[in-house]
Amino acid sequence: MPVWQRAAKPDTTPAHFFNTDIIMTNITHLQHALTNLRTHLAANPTDIDALADLAVMLAQLGQTEQALAVLLPAVQQHPQHLGLQHNLAELYRNIGATDKAEQLFSALINQQPLFVPAYQSLMLILNTHLNTAQLTTEQRGELLSRLAIITNNMGNALLEAGQMEAAETAYSEALKYWADYPSAHSNLSNVARLVGRISDAESHARKALALRPDFAEAWNNLGTALSEQGRCAEAISCYQRALTVNPNQLEAQHNAGSGSLFLQLYRDDLTSAQVVDAHRQWGESLRFPALPHTLPDTDKIRIGFISADFREHSVMYFAEGLLKQLNRQEFEIVCYANQTNEDYVTQRIKALPLLWRPVAALSDDALGEQIRQDQLHILIDLSGHSKGHRLYALAKKPAPIIALWLGYPFTTGLPAFDYRLTDQWADPEAVAPHQHTEQVVYLQNQFNYRPHPNALPVNVLPALHNGYITFGSLNNVQKMNRSVVAVWSEILLRIPNSRLILQNKLLVDAGVAGRIRGLFEAFGVDTQRLEFRPACEYHLKTYNEIDIALDPFPFNGATTTCEALWMGLPVLSLAGDNSVARMGVSILSAVGLEQDWLAHSTEDYIALAQQHAAALDKLAALRAGLRERVANSQLCDDNAFTADFAACLKHMVAQKIGAYQ
Repeated sequence: MPVWQRAAKPDTTPAHFFNTDIIMTNITHLQHALTNLRTHLAANPTDIDALADLAVMLAQLGQTEQALAVLLPAVQQHPQHLGLQHNLAELYRNIGATDKAEQLFSALINQQPLFVPAYQSLMLILNTHLNTAQLTTEQRGELLSRLAIITNNMGNALLEAGQMEAAETAYSEALKYWADYPSAHSNLSNVARLVGRISDAESHARKALALRPDFAEAWNNLGTALSEQGRCAEAISCYQRALTVNPNQLEAQHNAGSGSLFLQLYRDDLTSAQVVDAHRQWGESLRFPALPHTLPDTDKIRIGFISADFREHSVMYFAEGLLKQLNRQEFEIVCYANQTNEDYVTQRIKALPLLWRPVAALSDDALGEQIRQDQLHILIDLSGHSKGHRLYALAKKPAPIIALWLGYPFTTGLPAFDYRLTDQWADPEAVAPHQHTEQVVYLQNQFNYRPHPNALPVNVLPALHNGYITFGSLNNVQKMNRSVVAVWSEILLRIPNSRLILQNKLLVDAGVAGRIRGLFEAFGVDTQRLEFRPACEYHLKTYNEIDIALDPFPFNGATTTCEALWMGLPVLSLAGDNSVARMGVSILSAVGLEQDWLAHSTEDYIALAQQHAAALDKLAALRAGLRERVANSQLCDDNAFTADFAACLKHMVAQKIGAYQ
């Protein structure tokens, strides 16, 4: 018996409801079920789903006229019910009234584009027509084009339902009907990127654009494929081209604006001043008049946290402890979760004494109104310009005070933001005011790291038994710009027999790996000295094979640096001249390694690598005691960090809240 889902959800129920095998082998069961269903309907005549099921059973028993007698009046009375309409169309298809069936299935798709069974049934009709009818060349071409469009659109519905593999199959099938169909190539680009095949994503986007140069969605997809490879300047150019073609393309609007600001942090060809100015200009376009706010009638500070990452994510490695430990006698907490997926970390957070608000489905205006109704003293944004942010809602300042912490290591540029929480290592007082549109508030250290509870023990220095030094990085390949590869190549060239391990999810893609390998080769490195690994379920074990971790620049690592230190690896970092380029300064200073492991020029970076690689005894001793050192440092002191953060909250509220009273 088919089970119908509500129309609001994408439905991937199989389309074949009239199965002759069921009739032949389960007729007794069907008759018994039919009797029970009639009894149910006698008591519950308004149960529309039961009516839909009754029609299916009657049709399976060969009682076509009775099935039609049930469906026709029911469809007239309930024209929005997908189950009734689909069963009627399916019944018409099975009795040979294909014209009526085709019209109904087409109407269903127009009414609910996410209803997959209607696509499947309509494709059966059209394929039968394609294979049996006498068609002219023009008619055949039109039918093939129509099948391609329907199959492509079914792929969109499957993708919306989270069925990526099935969606990819549908897009590929669409190209079998119409090899030069731009939309199918563009959609294949999108789904290939989602499953990590970045080279395929780039290739399909370029094919779509070769067929249709004015295709905004394909320009956007190409930009995203390039951005994930670290080709940020090219990506931004693609997003701008998409907007030139179609100024109303929403995703391109975001990617060319806020999304491009994030990409600028990876670039080695821009100055800090240029990046700050780009953020400031973007923010000025979202300057709105101040709104009135109603403060909560409570002695406690009511604080909101908004993020798309209340889950197993690097942000929660640092924020979960704070959410747990803030004193509920002094603070009330509201979490605005802009995410649709939940995991065990989400469940832990939801179990804390706080108000949990899922907001992913809310429009910007609705989210702003919800925040205003919650009457916060202060809202802490954990996203900045990172994926899943709600800056367009926050731009209208729905809370009296808005502050940025953790999720974005730079200024937002938004006038609505009052503060950014950081530390003096990452943002020295002499330069911070010139690099922020927010007022900087200093924590003792901006990071509060909670190590993975199942981390392997620290092992003996690998170089002692390998006979050579192994460098490594588990950072995002977007950080592997030309300057980083040049410096890391020079380190390998100056230290005989040294090796480099790179691990990241995108290195499973041969094209991405080949591009990075080619950069090292261009700087004279024998690629046999490189080992590229895709991400694995338990990546921390890779650190047991590495002697020294290398921090990229200008976008330093944060979680990766903390993880390396916890696994006993010192991290060599280059101190830059802005927040994102000084996260290494912050973390190394918190554990007392800034004197020996912090470089202030690329020449210094290379020299320090040579110096430490030549002192294996010191390196081995440091490794043996590093986890204990980190555990006893500021970086892992939950209590001190929570007290410090609480004091900053009180300071920000005391400084600003008077203007609203």
